[in-house]
Amino acid sequence: MVWLRPPPGDDPPGKPCLVLSEDRWWEGTLVWEPARRQDGLWWATVTYEKRGEVVTEVRSQHDVRAR
Repeated sequence: MVWLRPPPGDDPPGKPCLVLSEDRWWEGTLVWEPARRQDGLWWATVTYEKRGEVVTEVRSQHDVRAR
C-alpha cells in the first residue's frame, strides 16, 4: 500500500521536499500539521535555503512537492 500522506504520528521531522517560492522550486524539509485546516488544505512548516539564507515559513500543500 502506498500512502499519499503517512498516517498521523508517522511523519519524520524534516521530511525532504521542494518548496515553491518566487516561481522556483527550492530544496528543503517540511513538517506537516496534524490535521487539515478549515480551508480543507494540508499545511506544513517548511525550512529551505534560498540565495544563501535559511527561510522557515508555513506553506500549504500547493507550495510543496515530494523530493
